[in-house]
Amino acid sequence: MNLDERYEELELKDVDRKRRRHRKKHYILRVLAAAAVIAAAVLFLRSDYFAIKEIQVTGNSYYTDDEVRNMCKSELGRNILFDSGISETEERLIADPYFSSVEIRRKLPDKISITVEERHQQAAFIYGEDYVVIDDEGIMLRKTNVAPELTLLTGLTISRMDLGEKVEAEEKENLVTVLKMLRAMESGDIYFIKIDVSRIVIKAYIYDNFIVKGTPQEILSAIEKGQLQKVVASLFADGISRGTIKMGGESYMSFSPDIESD
Repeated sequence: MNLDERYEELELKDVDRKRRRHRKKHYILRVLAAAAVIAAAVLFLRSDYFAIKEIQVTGNSYYTDDEVRNMCKSELGRNILFDSGISETEERLIADPYFSSVEIRRKLPDKISITVEERHQQAAFIYGEDYVVIDDEGIMLRKTNVAPELTLLTGLTISRMDLGEKVEAEEKENLVTVLKMLRAMESGDIYFIKIDVSRIVIKAYIYDNFIVKGTPQEILSAIEKGQLQKVVASLFADGISRGTIKMGGESYMSFSPDIESD
């Protein structure tokens, strides 16, 4: 190799070294730029722009909006992306017997939406010194020492009772049909203040001295067909609000002004 060729080779190596240093410098700059962008993005995402400013509640009726919010882990001022508390809030709400379903969503940049479906309190029975409130499926919702404005069920022999679970009673079949009666009662424009379910033939009280007697299925059928409502309305129209309406097979009903005890 002559001298010229040697110089040319050295010059090429020097250029190659400069190119590698240039590429390395640009790579470092790109990495630093990417890191800066990521850091800026994280700071922005953790900024007050994404702080929770409103918690919306829909679907509730028993609990007020504020009562639902007070059950939440989600709080105003917390970051909606990294510290929203949504999973904890969902666990807290669904643990309450009154909620049959809970859906929580983020509404970026600063709102939390909570949609609940509540169980509807349908009736109550006395247990010890307390009233036990149940829904239309017999699920225990709460205990209270204050008489609720609900149909009172008497004559139940409770075998099991747990918050958020179906109440079990020896009068199981009667209880199931009576709960169907109460659902039909709401849409059928009739109301019972009390129902004694202790026997096969139950007593449903419209007033303390105005009673409907029959099997739960007979009374349920009469309500669904609108027959019981017509009889009650006719008696009210005649100024009668005391006595006993006795149910029979094939939609038969009779009325007596006497209050039957059996």
